[in-house]
Amino acid sequence: MPLRVFSTSIHYLDESGRPVTIENPFIHHHNETLVGVGDPLLFGRAAVRRAGVMLGARLGVALPLGRTEEDPFRLGDMGLSHEHSQFGTGTFEPLVGVEAARELGPVRVDLFGLTLQSLYANGHGYEAGDRYAGGLGAASALGTTRWRFRTTIEAQHETAERWNGVVRSDEGNTGRTDVLAGATVVYRVTDDWHLGASLKLPVYTRVQGGQLDASMFVGVSLGTQIHLFEGDDEHHHHPEDDAAGPPADWTGLDKQDITDDGSAVPLVPVAGKITVFDFWATWCKPCGVLDRELAELARKYPGDIAVRKLNVVDNDSPASRTYVGDATLPHIKVFGRDGKLRWERSAPPHTLAREVEKLVTGEH
Repeated sequence: MPLRVFSTSIHYLDESGRPVTIENPFIHHHNETLVGVGDPLLFGRAAVRRAGVMLGARLGVALPLGRTEEDPFRLGDMGLSHEHSQFGTGTFEPLVGVEAARELGPVRVDLFGLTLQSLYANGHGYEAGDRYAGGLGAASALGTTRWRFRTTIEAQHETAERWNGVVRSDEGNTGRTDVLAGATVVYRVTDDWHLGASLKLPVYTRVQGGQLDASMFVGVSLGTQIHLFEGDDEHHHHPEDDAAGPPADWTGLDKQDITDDGSAVPLVPVAGKITVFDFWATWCKPCGVLDRELAELARKYPGDIAVRKLNVVDNDSPASRTYVGDATLPHIKVFGRDGKLRWERSAPPHTLAREVEKLVTGEH
């Protein structure tokens, strides 16, 4: 849900180049600051990992909640005060995007492309231009656990807007292209909440007609995660699904916590045992259920199972980006007695425990 602030200023000079003050709020160009809600985006995202590369796609729609103005050209022709700045389009606009990302050591490099298509005019006869964006980004925690830093270079292009089917070349948006260099900083306040700030500066601009130059774009964000868990595969409730139950008893069992700060430590299987690498986080309630399930299995099959636990902390930690990617928690990797990866999966705790037991007992 974007909140937009438009602040414009203009300086008038006389023929000799000296500043001139014009006290007329209805003059076409004047200093003003406008604040309003923009059109929010509602979209779904799907992603897969292939050969170490995450490939994703987005599909959604822009919702027409931002304020739109009456036809400023018609009002201007009538000598009435009017506004060219639009907070929204007044129409539903489809969104399509693609992305790719790869981890290069501690740095995540990503490419993206996105478009919003304007298909029809709103009630004022306004039809926004089609918008396109694409870019390259690089992100890293720089060795920290709560900070995330990202730099980007991106290109944005917008086609001309139309009023009642006509492109007005004398004013308004008649098409523009901008190349922006940006930086973003995100601070994880808790496991679920984060704050962010971003700055984008234009390094190249090409406009058609008389348009305003953009000096900079500044953004702040507040985000959270909502964790959903629906039970086992049969969608039946089990009393033991309550993650607030008793803690797992690992006394005398082969279990080690190999990372507690989200670092991407190497995964070293235990020779001669089924080794389960359990990726978990404090905010993942099903992870507590799986912890008890794995402890019961390790006690049931002593000498056959070794469990190595990795606290990924959050979705942006090195451990999560390296080993979990776009999968969800609970997530485990299971190695055979020969040290080879047999399978990895995200699933409800009972499903994961059953699959581990099948591997231990040789069931297929």
